[in-house]
Amino acid sequence: MSEIEQHRGGSQLTLTTDQAWWSEKQIAALGQLGVAGASNGDLAVFMHVAQRTGLDPFARQIHMIERQGKWTIQTGIDGFRLVARRAVDRAGETLAIGPSEWCADDGQWRDVWLAEGPPAAARVTVYRNGQAFPGTALWREYVQTKRDGNVTHMWATRGAGQLAKCAEALALRKAFPMDLAGVYTTDELERDQRQPASRRTGGLGAALNAEQPPPDEEPVEGEVVEQPASAES
Repeated sequence: MSEIEQHRGGSQLTLTTDQAWWSEKQIAALGQLGVAGASNGDLAVFMHVAQRTGLDPFARQIHMIERQGKWTIQTGIDGFRLVARRAVDRAGETLAIGPSEWCADDGQWRDVWLAEGPPAAARVTVYRNGQAFPGTALWREYVQTKRDGNVTHMWATRGAGQLAKCAEALALRKAFPMDLAGVYTTDELERDQRQPASRRTGGLGAALNAEQPPPDEEPVEGEVVEQPASAES
């Protein structure tokens, strides 16, 4: 039994590691999850990434969402941690994730962020088999804004935590380049600009002959993406 099957318990929605294409039941479930306009090529990539990472799209461990006219594959920071944990377990290695730290413009690192304004940077170090892999994220490079230029609600209210997740994702990607290559969290991306479903064509959307309502403008917290969104508006 494959690793994915073991985690899914062999249900009819189980995506196996040797599966060549989505089953009819899986296609129907993907439609319910909002993947209604992806092309067959996008769906093929989604299957490959789900099989490679061992994350279950039907348990909402991994998602495919349209951004700026392109479909991106995403998971939360917990998905990163799960992929890393499975990798070290297979290799008989050790894994430790250090505490988050933040600093202001003075460059002095703090183990807790108490200031009213946002931090200038956050850093997290991942230790794989004793080797340190630090990740540092700058606020000016990762803060997300809405179409009107204002900071999104999540970043305005939980900015220190959001920035720390970006730093941890960077560190995990350094420590596990083969397992997390090309995968990014939503927190690492620029403003979300997904299109309404009425503008989507072909692929699963055509097969289902159904439109989904446009998603919320706020990004989904803590997602991970197979490729970063374009910087163009």
